[in-house]
Amino acid sequence: MSRILILGSNGLLGQSLQKQFAAQGQIFNASVEKASYITDLDIPYYKVDLTKRKEVRELLLTVKPDIIINAAAYTNVDGCEEEKEQCWAVNVKTVENILEVPFEKNPLLVHISTDYVFDGERGDYREVDEPNPRGNYARSKLAAENIIRNSHMEYIIARTQILYGAGIGIKSSFVNWLVLSLQAGRHVQVVTDQIGNPTYAPDLAEAIDRLIDKEAYGLFHVSGPEALSRYAFALIIADVFELDKDLIEPVSSSGFQQKAPRPGNSSFVLDKLYNNIQWLPHTVRDALDLLKKEMKQDA
Repeated sequence: MSRILILGSNGLLGQSLQKQFAAQGQIFNASVEKASYITDLDIPYYKVDLTKRKEVRELLLTVKPDIIINAAAYTNVDGCEEEKEQCWAVNVKTVENILEVPFEKNPLLVHISTDYVFDGERGDYREVDEPNPRGNYARSKLAAENIIRNSHMEYIIARTQILYGAGIGIKSSFVNWLVLSLQAGRHVQVVTDQIGNPTYAPDLAEAIDRLIDKEAYGLFHVSGPEALSRYAFALIIADVFELDKDLIEPVSSSGFQQKAPRPGNSSFVLDKLYNNIQWLPHTVRDALDLLKKEMKQDA
């Protein structure tokens, strides 16, 4: 059985990865918090600051993983503009620290990246398209990709976007924010000119599992199959959760002052993913139906 180490295990994706891989090998969790948010899976947990070379080295030489899944990241896009050094430390230095460990046998490195590596000028991006990152977050994620691609390790880089799902103690995703806002009867403004592929976290975890199983290494775009504006996505969310669509006001992103640039249309083409694993994630509506059931179970 493979020894699988999940970095950033307390995050939304990290929790989905635990559930996906729990029965498939020896799982080990690591995150910066004092304890694991998920306690019922009985997975060994290590508190670690991944920006510290010594801590990363000690962790990896102790666990001796066959597979490392790096789901840790500084994802506050605007925060990356204000805290560039911290952004770079978490998103880039962490990768450097992993690659500097003197393994007896190199593990497979699975790394999560982002659609923000593209400028979003046209959409329908494939893996062969040239990135053009804008903003510190985007540049840090592309830098990490390049370091991994030039390394000595086998790797899977999974670019994803607009991640949503249920989890314990997670920061609010777009879906959670919208559902809570509409349930409270609040009017919300949602942009019509930012387009992407909403991605259900358990689907991303399953795609990673399938890529590993097929030994499909390299760079992959992994997201939901449908490209939608945030406004169109919001309307489907309201419909599935039986909430008032009239509370959702369509607006242009030009009306928001944000510190970091956002890609206008960063939608993905998933041909490479499908051709390698003969599987695609759920449609938005089907995934939201699953999420709704999951949220009712957790309530």
